[in-house]
Amino acid sequence: MNSVGIFTTTRSLQHIMDIDQEIRTFCNVTYLPYTTLEHLLYLYEQNAEQFDALIFSGSYPYNVIRKRFPSVEEIPHSYFNISDRDYYQLIAHLAVQNPELDFSRIYFDRPEIPVDFHSIFLRDGVPLLGTAPIDWSTVDAADWYQPLKLYYKEIWDSGKVDLLVTRFGSMEDYFRQHNIRHRFLFPSPGSMLETFRGLVMQLRTQSMHDSAACLGLIRSIMPLSKEQWAALGDRLQACNKQFGTPFLIYEHGEHYEITTNISVLKDLTQQYTICPVTAFLEAGLDFPICTAWGCAGNVVDAHRNAQRALKEALLCKGSAAFIVMEDNTIIGPLSSVRRISYTDAPDEKRLELSHRLSISPLYLSKIVSVLTQKGNDTLSAEELSFYLDITPRSALRILSKLEAGGYASVQFRRQLNLRGRPAKIYQIHIQDLT
Repeated sequence: MNSVGIFTTTRSLQHIMDIDQEIRTFCNVTYLPYTTLEHLLYLYEQNAEQFDALIFSGSYPYNVIRKRFPSVEEIPHSYFNISDRDYYQLIAHLAVQNPELDFSRIYFDRPEIPVDFHSIFLRDGVPLLGTAPIDWSTVDAADWYQPLKLYYKEIWDSGKVDLLVTRFGSMEDYFRQHNIRHRFLFPSPGSMLETFRGLVMQLRTQSMHDSAACLGLIRSIMPLSKEQWAALGDRLQACNKQFGTPFLIYEHGEHYEITTNISVLKDLTQQYTICPVTAFLEAGLDFPICTAWGCAGNVVDAHRNAQRALKEALLCKGSAAFIVMEDNTIIGPLSSVRRISYTDAPDEKRLELSHRLSISPLYLSKIVSVLTQKGNDTLSAEELSFYLDITPRSALRILSKLEAGGYASVQFRRQLNLRGRPAKIYQIHIQDLT
């Protein structure tokens, strides 16, 4: 089994232990808890080379190490990030536990990934989102803390904030010292498991992918004016500068092409989970953006895979990002709770099953992926509709075909409201679909 070293604070370790039993089924794990930045640097220098891969408990320790030890880029690595689901879950907890809270007076660190706060609060400016006045790209991560402390205290002393939500768990003593009401936001077990599984996938395919080419296609789902086309090009150049990524950018017909390599893509997308390029472009443009990444052993096949990824992205009818890997695995939409991994290159068994059930092999592949990601074998039409981005009626039709073919059975019925028919919950015989 592969060996993975996890560098973490004691506070974060308590949360990581929630997934300890599951991650140990994939590899041998060694925890390396640190108490200070100097302790972190010492632990890394003394232990990093003995592991096949590394995980950091957050972006802060990762950036500290990357600044001091650039060679970390040569080791398969990742860090636990906070997903949009974690933000939604915390908001729900706060609303239930403190019904009197005014969310327009709650401060959140600006998320590293897109979070649709507007769909929750239905108004702009809620909650308060802030970014410390730090040039993150040039300031050594070890020097973040002092300006961060001053920034947080200034926010609290302004009298405009009743609660401060931050990802920096090591600020505990400082917040208590200054009587700052706070709440720490940690990655959920589900988010951490996604990161860990992505790292395991990276380890298993490292030899194949590290030399692979990667090509990205950037376009809008709508026709663009000359001004919009130029704005997209300018924004792409700004994106390249912002992330410091070695992109080669070309204009090509109705889209822009980005040429890079798989190592850059892995790091940029945090093991194929998010797409900061799409988020950066969309934040500065007034039209939706589709980003499609194709990976392969050569540029020609990478371009072909990028075209396949673009086809999937365009089906979303809004901003979206997908990746198609060399082994035909499709991952997407990135930065979304609907993200799954599936394939559009079915084997003979699935083709035969598709013909017999009159269900497309792509849908069968997606259903298997959804069940694997959920960790159980049940689906409702509403769930399937959400993950496949189809109507509930179409989802119910698919489930009914599976039931008629003997590949699903109604496990129980759930009453969603006082009116209408109870919703059916189907148990899918996943072992027969794989």
